[in-house]
Order: sequence, then structure tokens, then C-alpha cells
Amino acid sequence: MARYLLLLQHLHHQRQRVPRVFRDRQNPLDYTDDDNLVKNYRLDRHLILDLCAEIGQGLERPTRRSQSLQVSLQILIALRYYATGSFQSVIADAHGVKINSVSRSIHYVSRELSLRLSRYVNFPDGRTQQLDDIKDGFHNIAGFPNVLGAVDGTFVPIIAQTEDEHLYVTRKGFHAINMQGICDSQNIFLNVVVCWPGSSHDAFVSNNSETTMLLEENDYSDSWLLGDSAYPLKRYLLTPVLNPTTQGQIRYNIAHKRTRCIIERTFGLWKVRFRCLHKSGGYLMYSPKNVFTSLNQLLFFIIFALGEAFRFPTAMATMMMKMMMMAMKTMMMIMKMTQTRRGTKLMVDKCVTN
Repeated sequence: MARYLLLLQHLHHQRQRVPRVFRDRQNPLDYTDDDNLVKNYRLDRHLILDLCAEIGQGLERPTRRSQSLQVSLQILIALRYYATGSFQSVIADAHGVKINSVSRSIHYVSRELSLRLSRYVNFPDGRTQQLDDIKDGFHNIAGFPNVLGAVDGTFVPIIAQTEDEHLYVTRKGFHAINMQGICDSQNIFLNVVVCWPGSSHDAFVSNNSETTMLLEENDYSDSWLLGDSAYPLKRYLLTPVLNPTTQGQIRYNIAHKRTRCIIERTFGLWKVRFRCLHKSGGYLMYSPKNVFTSLNQLLFFIIFALGEAFRFPTAMATMMMKMMMMAMKTMMMIMKMTQTRRGTKLMVDKCVTN
């Protein structure tokens, strides 16, 4: 009996070799058309191939195995996560890989993109042609002269942290990172600050940024940023007049609002393209350090992929136009219903009066 139990115990603890199973990996670039590539990955085929050439050397693995992930597949896995903010298990099933491979792909792609961010996000120095072009672009919007850029902050939602959790609670009641951005008239980021929790005030983030130090130490005479009322008024930062009383102050506020709102539009376009940054796509389930890396690499996409102007690809532009047309039709129907009700009320009032 004792021998029998020992034999069963030996068989139970004996490690059995599990045969290795290779899953069927299909590269979406081989069978997905351009419209679906834009829909699922937010970039078209040409831009994805350019991205592979840009960061491919850092993603190649020195291995003799034949089953390592291709560079293009790693980039597509990361793009799918940035575009949807979905769970990594869902992305693994969609691409025929394991969840560990998805996690590593997102990490390595984010790292490579973050290392290249400084090449594409640069605040203009002194009197250069880039600075003159930025000023001309802002002046063409509402006639506001000598504008260096529009500055504002936005919240990127994250899950509650185990350390210093209260610091990440925003005034709106959710956990987030407070990111500051400065953009030009073409919706291109010139500077970003991604290192402060959600409870930080916009003015505090601005005062502790490198851009503020640059503007204070260097000569940017007759040039300024445009910010909302959350920022302090400085010689290089203009804010709206809180209680305008003269026609000049009213015109100033109108021109200031039309020019400054470009930064809010830029944040909106950024979050529409990469849903992992928006609450509709779910909260970023990472530590703040990893969130900072993700934000930096998504900014790289805006500059690298969109070139000189922030514009949607054809498929997304068509979708946005359809949404705008539907909204306009809805507004027209509401206006017609309101006019009909007003007309009916007037007729009833006349009958009652007569």
C-alpha cells in the first residue's frame, strides 16, 4: 500500500512535457484594406510603414527563433491599444498572440517613441522663421498679433493609485494626470508638460514648467502666449478681461477667445483619435510613470504621422462630417418644432383674446 501511494505521488509530481503550440499569427497589413486600417489603428498604411522604418531597429529581436513578433505586428498591437483603450486580452485574441506579447509590445513601442519625441515637439527659439510662421498663423484666425502659442491643461483619466491617491483626484471628482500643452495655429503641439497629478492647478503647472523659465530668461519681446482665466496675467501670457466694460475690451475678449480655443480643439482631436486617453475608452490602468511615457509617445504620433497639420485621414474625416450633418439636421428639426409650437401658442392666444 505504501509503495502504491509513493508511486501515485511520484506520478503526480512528475513534470510532464507540454507540447509547444504556435498560434496562427496574421499581420493585419497583409489583408486589411486602408479604410479599416484607419478605423482600427488610426493611421493609414503609408504612415504605419513609415513608423516601422522610424523605430523598427529598436524593436527587432536578436534571436534565432523563427516565431519572434514582426516589427509591424508589434506596432499594430500598440496602435490598437492606443486607438481603443481596450483590455490587453481582447487585443491578444484579435492578433493571435498571448497577452504577455501584447504587454511587451506596448511597452517597447512606447519606449521607442518617447525617445524620439524631442525631435518633433520643439518650442521656437528667438527670432526664427518658425516663430514668424506661428505668429502669422494665429493672426489669420482673428487678427490677434504676435501670438507664440495657445496654452491650456487637460485631464487624462487613470485608475486610483495605491500611493498618494488623493493627489490624483481632480476637481471633477475622478483620478487623472494634469497635462499642459502649447500648440500653434495648425493644432501642432510645441511643448507638453506631463508630470503633475490631477489635483495640480493649471497655474501651478505653468509656473513650474521649462517654457515659463525660457520665456522669463530670454527675449521674446512683443510676443506672448494666450491662456484662459485660470492663468496669471504676465508680460508673456495674456488672459481675458474678466469684466469687460468698453468696446475695446469686448473686442479683445472675442479675438482672444477665437484664437485661444485652438488648444481645446487640439486636445479634443487628440483624444478622439486615441481613445485610451478619453473616459469613453476607459481609464489608463497603469502607474503614473507609465502613463507619462504613453502620453509622450502619443504626442509623437501627432507630430510624426500628421506632418505639418493636424488633419484626419479620409475615413475619419468622412465619419466626422456625417456626425456634423446629423447634428445639424437634429438642430434644424428642433428649431422647426420650436417655431411650430410658438405659432400654435400665438394662434391660441389670439383666439382667446377675440
